Amino acid sequence: MDSVENISQSDEKPWGIKHVATGVVLSIVSSVIVGSLVLTFGDWDPIPLWITALLQIPLWFGLLGVPWVVLRHSNLSWKENLGVPLLVLRKGVLQLDAQEKRVSITKNQCIQGFFIGVFSQALLVPLLYLPALIFVDDLDVSGPARELTSRAHGLGIFLLILIVVIGAPVVEELFFRGFALKAFQDRWSQRTALMASSVLFGIIHFQPLQFPALVLFGLIAGKLTQRDGHLGRAMWAHAGFNAYTVFVLVYL
Repeated sequence: MDSVENISQSDEKPWGIKHVATGVVLSIVSSVIVGSLVLTFGDWDPIPLWITALLQIPLWFGLLGVPWVVLRHSNLSWKENLGVPLLVLRKGVLQLDAQEKRVSITKNQCIQGFFIGVFSQALLVPLLYLPALIFVDDLDVSGPARELTSRAHGLGIFLLILIVVIGAPVVEELFFRGFALKAFQDRWSQRTALMASSVLFGIIHFQPLQFPALVLFGLIAGKLTQRDGHLGRAMWAHAGFNAYTVFVLVYL
């Protein structure tokens, strides 16, 4: 595994917990408003999958909007301050200086991240819920998602993949691991910040049955970010995590 230097946690960020809370609230409000308008003026029963997929986008208003405003106001960059990596294609990666390593990701790390996400969803999540099966015989964690994808076809599948497998990993990692995690680390220890960002990540999805799995993945993605100093592997892990779910629900 390619070694990278941890990003320094000593530099206080120009944003804090109040900015994170603002992003979360704006996301929820935007989603509620747009969803209410669609249900009020739309005449669908049930709602087509492509509409359901598009309704995820309002959640991104706060998750992207607040970081954008903060970075623009402070004259900061997405790459340097939120850890958005650049892909390094040339050889001799170990010869990169510390600054380059902080904002760079290799092809191997992209592959590693993707399969970490697949492994998490395919093996760790089922193991997480295994003890619950002792007490609950009919636990169906993927029931709502399977009901949703049962009407998937054509445009709906395309938008589902575009938004869930590509869009969500980028937007959510930027906010929860690039923005929220760093804000929490300025206030608390790395371990406490990791747990807080993971719980927040689980809460914002409003899926009680999936909450433990989402927190688990949040811990994995957050740890990758803390180790690497950038969001590269966490984004790819998120893509793999979601891609495995979509593939199983749609095609199996």
